[in-house]
Amino acid sequence: MRRRLPWMLACLLAGGALPVIPATSGFEQPEHSSIPFQTVLELEQAARLLAVLLDSGRAVINDNQIVLEESQGKGLTPEAFERQLMDMFRGRAGIDLHELDGAALAPRTKRLLRALVETSRQVIADLRQELHPQATQFRGFIPAAFGARVSARFTDHTGVRLKQTSLAPRNPANRPDAYERGALEAFADSAYPRETVISEMAAKSASFRLMFPLYATRHCLDCHGEPKGVVDRMGYPREGLVLGQNAGAISVLLPVKP
Repeated sequence: MRRRLPWMLACLLAGGALPVIPATSGFEQPEHSSIPFQTVLELEQAARLLAVLLDSGRAVINDNQIVLEESQGKGLTPEAFERQLMDMFRGRAGIDLHELDGAALAPRTKRLLRALVETSRQVIADLRQELHPQATQFRGFIPAAFGARVSARFTDHTGVRLKQTSLAPRNPANRPDAYERGALEAFADSAYPRETVISEMAAKSASFRLMFPLYATRHCLDCHGEPKGVVDRMGYPREGLVLGQNAGAISVLLPVKP
């Protein structure tokens, strides 16, 4: 038997605030879990904030597509990216990453957020370095490519797994596992509450799992929209998505012990 905990209660007890996300999400925890309740709240807050921060980085890349394309990928500096990332995250999560020392967050959460910012910035710096100066064709650095690079590095450096996934991923490495598939099927239902996460304490693996839904933007539709089946500029058949439709999720697996 499982019990459900509204995210609003989690936010209040943990002292955090996530105004952009509705307070209707559920948390599932095994009834006989020996993990302290406060630890569970801190894990959910950390997982949710990491997902919001990664998606904020994806949004910055999304907003700069024209700049990236016109400059052959070099028009977005690491400094400009980081500034936009912090502004985006502050607007969505209500947390100023410049003032993390004074934020009402667990020390581990602060450490992970700083690590994700640095990893994201380094991915942009490396992109600029690896582009050949004589290149005449730039296929684009899309949000999914950014997210994949950042997630892989962040997982290697911290042991916290971030992953972009969907029911029909283009990258085989992003195939959903059983837990992710169940959440994705729920997100795909048009009746599912928008921007509501699904989370669970996995006692057997001593980890916390969270699925953060993603939605198709106008830039997403350039490659993933109509007409379905027609090859896009990246060489893949379009999925036929429409604006605002669920387009997958960010999966977070956070070990209980650092």
